[in-house]
Amino acid sequence: MKSPAPTCCAVLAAITLAACNQQPMEQPATAVSATSLASAPSTPIISAPTPAGTAGLPGDHAATQHYKIAINLPVLPADEQPLAAALRSTADDAKREFLQALPDPQQLPEFADRQFDLLLDFKLASATPTFTSVRETGMQDTGGAHPIPVEAAFVFDRKAGKLITLDDLFANPDAARKALANYAHDTLLKKFMADAPKPGEGTPAALREWKSNMTQMLNDGTRPTTVNYSVFVVRAGATQAAASPGLTLVFPPYQVAPYVFGTQTVDVPASVFTQFLKPEYSSAFAE
Repeated sequence: MKSPAPTCCAVLAAITLAACNQQPMEQPATAVSATSLASAPSTPIISAPTPAGTAGLPGDHAATQHYKIAINLPVLPADEQPLAAALRSTADDAKREFLQALPDPQQLPEFADRQFDLLLDFKLASATPTFTSVRETGMQDTGGAHPIPVEAAFVFDRKAGKLITLDDLFANPDAARKALANYAHDTLLKKFMADAPKPGEGTPAALREWKSNMTQMLNDGTRPTTVNYSVFVVRAGATQAAASPGLTLVFPPYQVAPYVFGTQTVDVPASVFTQFLKPEYSSAFAE
């Protein structure tokens, strides 16, 4: 999910625009990257049901003259039904919101011949002995200046049989988030400054503005709040039986940098946060 590096001109324009007219970040949805699921071959598998029209909704793959819906859900073990149900509910909620947001062609005839898109991909990010992680990525286009990006994640505690948040991992969530925030901030700052416009690629004032705006967005987006660290996955080990080497933090567009920079991710080694883990999770991560 690494975005191509934008040109300096695009960067300067994007940062200036972000400072002048930054919109509140849309609440992301959830998705996962492809990895094999760790389950015994004899374990029955299920996928979240995709009825043609649950509660009057169109199916997960539907198209009319006015819209196109394409939603892909992963296949999960039968004992992960709570996770499958959460993905199903998220997909259905996204469909409802999308259909409600579509412009009325009678009131806005300029959109009468335009087909709008809801594209969501839920993929398995990892499966460890303790956790199953799913990431949702995609976009919703209902006629805005650009499509609304969708970024979210679900982490399922396989032993407890329930979904968890980042704070659920830790005995001291505040201290853990501060440690994660410091690591994420320093990692992203180094990355962004390496791509900063060089002297001669803009006026001195423009270069100062670029650095000021970028730093401000990064500082705000990495503050150790629950919202800023709501999207994460547990990384897979070298084998299906191995403990996880750490977490991947996901920062949707607009959170730590302008839209042109896309989604940003930071892989955090377990050594950064193991001291804050609850006792029941201490063996789930490799120090």
